[in-house]
Amino acid sequence: MSITFRSLNQSVLLKIIFQLSLLIFIWWIGSVLQKLLNIPVSAGVIGLFLMLFALLSGVFKLQWIKSGSDFILGELVLFFIPCVVGLIKYKHLFMTQGWQMVVAVVIGTVTVMVSTAYAVHFGFKLESRLQAHHKPATQDHPQEMEVK
Repeated sequence: MSITFRSLNQSVLLKIIFQLSLLIFIWWIGSVLQKLLNIPVSAGVIGLFLMLFALLSGVFKLQWIKSGSDFILGELVLFFIPCVVGLIKYKHLFMTQGWQMVVAVVIGTVTVMVSTAYAVHFGFKLESRLQAHHKPATQDHPQEMEVK
């Protein structure tokens, strides 16, 4: 679902801009680490791991980035426009070697879908373990609760 700027009030818009700035800052830190340490991994991936570590360790709270990340996901279609323009620009290449590209796209899509499914499954298992680990003792053992 796409969010339009007209439907946002000023405080929500400022919140989204701040959260997007925070996400861009984390990506920038990943970029700096990649260049300093000469890591052969994308700065975005390093930034994602930094964000994961910050969220799991409690350095960041989810509500600090939730609105900004929801906004980015809502406008995700815009990020695919350059791909379509590239297809139009290189039409002759697509017409001659299109089957190779189709095979690569299908294999890549299936790989991404399977790895995403496993990542979500792992994430839900991790979340349920963390929730079970952080439950107070009074919820686990109702007989220990005081009666007032």
